[in-house]
Amino acid sequence: MKTLILARHAKSSWTSDVSTDFERPLNNRGMRDAPEMAARLGAHGPIPDAVISSTATRALVTTRLLMTGLALESRLLETTENIYEAPVQALLETIGNLKVSCQTALIVGHNPGMSSTGNYLCPEAALQMPTCAMACLDLDIENWSDVYRDCATLRWYDYPKNQIKLSGSR
Repeated sequence: MKTLILARHAKSSWTSDVSTDFERPLNNRGMRDAPEMAARLGAHGPIPDAVISSTATRALVTTRLLMTGLALESRLLETTENIYEAPVQALLETIGNLKVSCQTALIVGHNPGMSSTGNYLCPEAALQMPTCAMACLDLDIENWSDVYRDCATLRWYDYPKNQIKLSGSR
């Protein structure tokens, strides 16, 4: 069995002076929510042993905040432009290319791809992922390349406005 954590980037700014959507930064709420969600991921578990992030600014900053909050080593991070505005098939390809030795992977990207991929893997989850949401899926596979439709069960789902509060946070 493999475990996949799908995460949508934290809340981004629509008022920044960047020239492209790809460059949009996180806003204050996003900068606050990502460390909170790192703490929740640490509490829920499992801790990823591989992290893949979109190279879009808002996703990469979210990823770095999550990794810092989890005290993950930077060597675990792989970045790719293929996750930006990626359809399910592109995300499945990314998942299928994970190293066999990886047991738990965290992928940080964008909607609608994150929600759609989660729903492809686990249709009964009916995911609608707001910014900085995370869905932890247990996949009934031995190798990442064996990923297929409806191969997963939802272990947990969390997002910043969920009323769970961890002691010492926020």
